[in-house]
Amino acid sequence: MMPKQRPLFLTVGIAIGLSLSGCSSSGGGGGQHASGGSPSRASPAPLEPGLVRVAVADSAFDIATITNAERVIDSLDIYTNTTNVSGVDEWHGNAVASTITGGTLGNSRLDLLKVEDSQGATLNNALDYAIGEAAARGARVINASFSRRLEASDPRLSFNGVSSAASFQRVVNANDGKGAVYVVSAGNSGSAIDTKGNAIYDRYPDLYRMMLIAVGTTEDGSIHPLSSYPGDDNRLQERTLGAEYANRQKGAQGTSISAARVSEYAAGIVAQWPHLTAREASQRLLDTARQDNELFRHNSCGETGTLNCGAFYLGQGEADIDAALAPEGELVVSQSQRISEGGESADGSFMQLSGAYGNAVAASGVLDNVAVFDTLGRDYQLNLGLHAQPRTRRAIQLRDQMEQLSQASAYAKQTQSIEQGNYRFTSSNNSMGDVLGSRFDGTFGDVQLSAFSFAGDQPDPMSGYMESAMMPMISFQAGSELTQAFESVNGVKTRYPLGEQLSLTASHWVGGVNSTESHSDYRANRSDVGLALQVSPALSVSGYVGQLDEQQGLLGASGSGALGLGEQNQMAFAGVGLQAAFNNGFSGFAEFEQGRGNAVGSGLLTRIDDIRAQQMALGLQWSGSGQRADERAAFTLRQPLRIASANALFDVPVGRRLDGSVVRETRSASLEPSGRQLDIELGYTFPTSDSSLWQFNLLHTLEPGHDANAPSDSAAMVNYTYAW
Repeated sequence: MMPKQRPLFLTVGIAIGLSLSGCSSSGGGGGQHASGGSPSRASPAPLEPGLVRVAVADSAFDIATITNAERVIDSLDIYTNTTNVSGVDEWHGNAVASTITGGTLGNSRLDLLKVEDSQGATLNNALDYAIGEAAARGARVINASFSRRLEASDPRLSFNGVSSAASFQRVVNANDGKGAVYVVSAGNSGSAIDTKGNAIYDRYPDLYRMMLIAVGTTEDGSIHPLSSYPGDDNRLQERTLGAEYANRQKGAQGTSISAARVSEYAAGIVAQWPHLTAREASQRLLDTARQDNELFRHNSCGETGTLNCGAFYLGQGEADIDAALAPEGELVVSQSQRISEGGESADGSFMQLSGAYGNAVAASGVLDNVAVFDTLGRDYQLNLGLHAQPRTRRAIQLRDQMEQLSQASAYAKQTQSIEQGNYRFTSSNNSMGDVLGSRFDGTFGDVQLSAFSFAGDQPDPMSGYMESAMMPMISFQAGSELTQAFESVNGVKTRYPLGEQLSLTASHWVGGVNSTESHSDYRANRSDVGLALQVSPALSVSGYVGQLDEQQGLLGASGSGALGLGEQNQMAFAGVGLQAAFNNGFSGFAEFEQGRGNAVGSGLLTRIDDIRAQQMALGLQWSGSGQRADERAAFTLRQPLRIASANALFDVPVGRRLDGSVVRETRSASLEPSGRQLDIELGYTFPTSDSSLWQFNLLHTLEPGHDANAPSDSAAMVNYTYAW
């Protein structure tokens, strides 16, 4: 006798109840069916990336009534070798197919294989053949919503001259050896699966390792009372997971629906990463199944009363497609042509940009949509532009600058000087005792020597602003973009007279991070030589050239991992400066500096060509005399260091090929910021008595952060100091 499918009932009107059973099929004839020949083996047309061919082997179908019927791309009646798959028992196939095409992922494109004969019966040998034929037609996932698929078919069975064993082997060998994920339903007996002592994992182990067994779950993730389950068989537990038992939109329920949902999930994984084998893709669903159901907290099930109840009923747990799609292990950015060669940690890849870069990197989008890979070789798109951020946000930097000027702040800067003969020592610190900067000046014969040290985010004691004895100004409290990354900068400067008015100058400084907690290897040193001309007692002009050497950095920016900035970069600098001090109380300074060079990166950044950077500052101050000696008024302009031009080239991974090679893309970006920051500041300080002093500062900034689209901002400070 040839058994028929166990019926699945759909809701008709209101009076009929609904219940969908995983259709059963067992036994059946062993010979080739009389009608029909071997279907064509023509290769299917390739699908667009992100779509997966999913085969549904079922009784029959009415394609027009399937949800999202346009996602049905192929069909086959294995008896007639035609595409007409209508038949006696269409409702079951329609419900299963609609569950897959109506899911949320949308990756599946269906190949429908009709397996019932002209009387509506399904034979084991026909179903086995359809499964093998589906694999040969290019299916990456095969759905067989039939129970008793876990009993091994008799190897003597055949259909169209193909044995069941050969059909199963076609599944294993399909898709260039990747195989096809084979999804079956557990059945709806409400009891443990019975393999009749003839388990498929014993006779067809290779096929079994790419199978998924779907049991039905309720809304809270528990086993549905009508669903079959793996029971004591730990081998069945290894390949079992739960999924929703019902498709309410189609008015159907049963483990046939559960299997269809699992098939949709399997297709979602393969769609994202077609390089995965059927074993890897199915294992991912098993490894990420949820085990938060109460059943997994109890070990009182099975014949012995000691088995874990979650495994007993749900196998590995409830299918969780979000967890299955999430990365496994650490994400890496490939630095080579093959994924197997590894790369740099995505979390450990970052770039801290100095203010010289402004918003150029973020605005370019050059680091958007970078492919990163997990431990399974799966690629994800990551916006690495979020890993390239300014070292200090403008709002935070401005706050810190104002705190240094605020006498009410613990960070207020205090300066002390000691002078004796030819030697002078000056230091500044905050009220907490932290030394912010120091300078020693001495004259040794004709040579003037200065040694200096300062925190990188403080003004350089040798800068024009500090040399001019300008009153404290907000815009000059943050130091240079070249030094802000360093905990300390130490240097020396010498001045050797070449005549009464001309002197030779030379300076050198070294900056670095001393903290053992820092993960940055950024270091820099700079050497300058120049000439200083004393035009008159009130006016001196200087010029210099120099070289900046940076390790793991460029123009104050530092990088690591896949966003490294190179082992060694050099920039040539040239600048001019002016210092003036007139008898009527007016004094001032001006300085302009420009750097040029090229750089080589050590990560995605391959090189930067034609770099040009500039900075400018000037100030004018009036100082009172006599009883008004403590009264001062100042005006300053400052353009912080800015990249005026630079073209950066990046070698960016954007995907992977099936053979494990990395798809890379060359991208270029200008590092010139869109705007030009200009700080305009007024300052005024005056005493109201011998022991009290007022100070006013008003700062207005155009295009802050060198961002042309950033609104101008302003800051004002009032300080009152009283000494007793």
